[in-house]
Amino acid sequence: MARKKRPAAPKPIGPPQNDRGPRPAPTRPPRGPSVLAPSPIPEPPTEDEMREPGFTEKFPERTPPGARQPLVSACESVKGAAPEGFRWEGSISVDPVTGEQSDTCRLVPIEENTSQRKFAREEFVDILTNMGFTTAFGFTQQEINQLFASVDAWIGDGYSDGMDGGEKLLMKFRTSKETKDIYAKRFGGMAELAARGQAMSEGEYIRLEGEFRNVMSNYGLPPQYYDKFDDYARLIGAGLSVREVEQRVVAAKQTLNPLVAAELREYYGLGDGDLMAYQLGLIDEAGVRLASARNQEEIRTGARAAQIGAAAEQAGFSMNRAQTERLAGTSIGQTIDPFQMQTLSRLESEFNQARRIADRETTLAGIDRETFDQRDALAAAFGDRQAQMASERRGKRERARFAGSGGASAGSLAVERNF
Repeated sequence: MARKKRPAAPKPIGPPQNDRGPRPAPTRPPRGPSVLAPSPIPEPPTEDEMREPGFTEKFPERTPPGARQPLVSACESVKGAAPEGFRWEGSISVDPVTGEQSDTCRLVPIEENTSQRKFAREEFVDILTNMGFTTAFGFTQQEINQLFASVDAWIGDGYSDGMDGGEKLLMKFRTSKETKDIYAKRFGGMAELAARGQAMSEGEYIRLEGEFRNVMSNYGLPPQYYDKFDDYARLIGAGLSVREVEQRVVAAKQTLNPLVAAELREYYGLGDGDLMAYQLGLIDEAGVRLASARNQEEIRTGARAAQIGAAAEQAGFSMNRAQTERLAGTSIGQTIDPFQMQTLSRLESEFNQARRIADRETTLAGIDRETFDQRDALAAAFGDRQAQMASERRGKRERARFAGSGGASAGSLAVERNF
């Protein structure tokens, strides 16, 4: 009897439990530092590098986030060649973070561009002429030719294009090796201001020149003291205000008085042609032209001594430089303002009064057989207490004589004089 076959077990749904499928090929981690070390962080650029033309184009990975990378003159490469008779103007910028691109490209007729540059040249030449860049103001024709040739080259290179074209041309003028010496000759005070951390625009500089010129002209100074740019450069470079220049002009004006002029010649050895320049602070005692004007206190001290000496001579007192400077240095002398036009006449009045006192004191000293220096009367007027006390004692003796009683002896009244 044949055995019956068992029915086959139903196949389970899904893959066999012991069938794991094909195994992937074993992999080995790649060798090298790329797995063990992160990518190097780009070194941030310096400020000087960021100012270099084309830096952001060459090193975009070093450009700080948010900075834009201007691809100057890229319009043609992106938008194609310009049609005949036109040229591309503008630039394309790409944000290094977002990759967003924007542009200011536009087609400009070549004739329009030429016309614009011609107008820009005429306008800039007018500006330079008004600034004084002409042979009439001391520039050589060679310097003028060099300047305008450079302007033509800058305009040809496109520096006059755009709304800020004038400022770009002016910046080239200040810094270009072909023209910076011409600029420095015209605006000589700028370098000294910059050395002290100060600055001013060309417009402000020219305005100050005009105000200085008006002050000197209004006081009647000869034009030779304000007809050259370097005269103003020394005043502006020293940081002087219009008021301070006016004070110097007053001191210079006093040199027209023969007595003041004589004292300056005697005290400082100045020639007639140097007196005003010295009081303006433009030269030193040796008559050497200074790169920067002397400071205001030096001018004040010299002018005060000269005016005291002139008033003393007018009243009949003979004084040397050391003696007048000693009077000028007293507390009363310090109150004398040589920058006032009426100061000299006031000094002459006071010294004439001192002259009368000196004559009286001379008489009294002779009666008492006492030595007396008439300059003690000036010392007393300028606060010398010893001279004042000696004068008071002589007055007491004079009053005692009139009253019929004897005074102190002459020997007990000797004083140490300052002169």
